[in-house]
Amino acid sequence: MSMSTSAPAAKVAGGPLLISVVPNGDFTIQLTPTPAPLNEKPANAVPKRARLVQFRVSRTVVQQHSSFFQTIIGNRPHLGDVTFENKGNGFGYALEVWLRAIHNGIHTLPHSLKATHMERAWVAIGVGEQFGFAPNHIDKIKPWFLDCYQYALSNGGLTPFAACCLAFPCSVFDHAEGFMKLTKFLAYNTNGNIFTHNPSSFHGLNADARILDGPLTTARAHIQSILDRELNFPLDKLHKATCNCRKETAFDYEHALRALDCWPMDRAVQIYPIADIIVELEKFTFKPKSTKCTSGVCTHDFKNSVNIAIRKAKYAFDGLCLDCMERSQEEHVDSQTRQVFMEKNSPFKGCWDMECRFGHGRASWYYSWMGPSSVRREILEKHREDKKGCGPSRRARRGARVSKDGTNVPTAGLAQLSVNPQTSGRIANATGGKDKETKDHRDNYDDTDVDDDEFFDAEEASLGGCTVTDDGNEPDHGTST
Repeated sequence: MSMSTSAPAAKVAGGPLLISVVPNGDFTIQLTPTPAPLNEKPANAVPKRARLVQFRVSRTVVQQHSSFFQTIIGNRPHLGDVTFENKGNGFGYALEVWLRAIHNGIHTLPHSLKATHMERAWVAIGVGEQFGFAPNHIDKIKPWFLDCYQYALSNGGLTPFAACCLAFPCSVFDHAEGFMKLTKFLAYNTNGNIFTHNPSSFHGLNADARILDGPLTTARAHIQSILDRELNFPLDKLHKATCNCRKETAFDYEHALRALDCWPMDRAVQIYPIADIIVELEKFTFKPKSTKCTSGVCTHDFKNSVNIAIRKAKYAFDGLCLDCMERSQEEHVDSQTRQVFMEKNSPFKGCWDMECRFGHGRASWYYSWMGPSSVRREILEKHREDKKGCGPSRRARRGARVSKDGTNVPTAGLAQLSVNPQTSGRIANATGGKDKETKDHRDNYDDTDVDDDEFFDAEEASLGGCTVTDDGNEPDHGTST
């Protein structure tokens, strides 16, 4: 960042633009135009109007809200102005938002400063970090960001591009509901490896934003594995059968899935988002040709198995939770005993969203984890042992959670799958991105630590049809409907 503390305002076309953030301000922050490239211009070209921008502010206020200005003014107490280069693309706009917010409150912003572009949310974060307003005073402009968030979703709808642009700003501005909603949408409605898009020139934010890539990649792989395992269940039964018609039935079942372009699953997810695959699976129809199967396996209700796969996939992941991410930050381990850290991050009576602003299941807790993997593994092992001690049980129906005082706490209605309305037709019309699940992601978010009885509920022959499900009233694979 270039800075001058003594150069007077240069004479440029149109003169400086003076913005009095506070009347009779005793300190001036000046932005100079970005230097123009050295290109040859036609003799009759009209010069562009490049203007200095000067903000009259309070020296005391900027010192109180910015470590950056506190250092500058502290070193030169009699300094009256500072000059920075205007980086363009909303730089001066974002700085004015910050200055007006810390001086007069965010609700005093003029209509011209209302956020109507998702890019400006990123620029505001970059400017805030550059001038030392963020992260300590990020709450000062949070209402402004919420307006930006609502405007984007109201005028363009919830699309993969909007979710990619807004997910990271939601985490920075601590918008827990929006963050959970957008990260769930990204897991179900995209099939690439990059889950964030930075439309601003503050490329330094990319490293922080990429922290979402690992958790969301493995969360999506988890949803995929549920679909794959549940759809494979009828095939497993057919391979164990002894009837003569089993091979033809297995072929016809897979052929029906292939006709929807949903099988094999590992190929389908490379081409289509999971939400599109689910839409197509809802069209599944199949009736075995065999009517006199000696083993009875070929008369299995295949449509019911597909419906169960759809339902479990839809409710497999609620999105990432900012509260779980914050509680499990690795730096918190050193500030408290390991036991206290584990207790704060452990479930209570099977609820994984205690003290979270919005309700969610265990998958959201698991993929939101930011602490040591060894501690997460220990929490899961303890939970597994506690379940064994309590005997067989079913999980509570999603939609309400129990607080530690025993009362029901209503949860947010975020469990319903958000499907992109633009892809409600044949998934063959979808774009063909690829989802490459890397070994690094699998190592960093090792979902093999998760016990199968909650994450995968496919019926096993040895269990005699007794399974654990999300919903106690949900029929199992072996139940005819």
